[in-house]
Amino acid sequence: MKALHRLGLVASALTVLSLSVRAAAPGYIDLGKIKPTDGCEYVEVNLGAPLLKFASLFVGGEDPDTASLIRNLKHVRVNVVGYNDGSRAETMNRVRSIRREIETQGWTQIVSARENENAENVAIYVKTATDDSIEGLVITVIDSSKREAVFVNVVGNIKPEQVAKIGRGLHIEPLADIDIACSGKG
Repeated sequence: MKALHRLGLVASALTVLSLSVRAAAPGYIDLGKIKPTDGCEYVEVNLGAPLLKFASLFVGGEDPDTASLIRNLKHVRVNVVGYNDGSRAETMNRVRSIRREIETQGWTQIVSARENENAENVAIYVKTATDDSIEGLVITVIDSSKREAVFVNVVGNIKPEQVAKIGRGLHIEPLADIDIACSGKG
């Protein structure tokens, strides 16, 4: 029993340590706990560096360049949250709150696209290091036609043109489409 208790303490300590390291990473944004709305779509992908390195092994045989990019990432989080009439206002407030927080922390908005009040609304931000490398990427999307919001945070040494390639390599649709959003063809 004592060994099991010690194992539990070690696992708890490692969890707290990994959370504090992730939170300290310059490109990391705390999206908080995003709650699903009953009866609505909800997807969460939350990959830390060890899992990303593991994922790179699966991609490596098909695309060594993408595998290398994935290995250099520290964290990828994607949330797709469906909403209904009852949760729409809360979801919109959540997106606005995250965007305001990012802006106060010195992130640069590189894309802002909005069709109209009842359609898609996209904002993409980057956090750059002193050497002009990108340490983090945050994408927020409100898609009123699908009644969903998308939140993406990618942490690591990133080149903007590589983001779509990473998304395709990990089969994460919002990341795979970033090249369309950045080019304005979407």
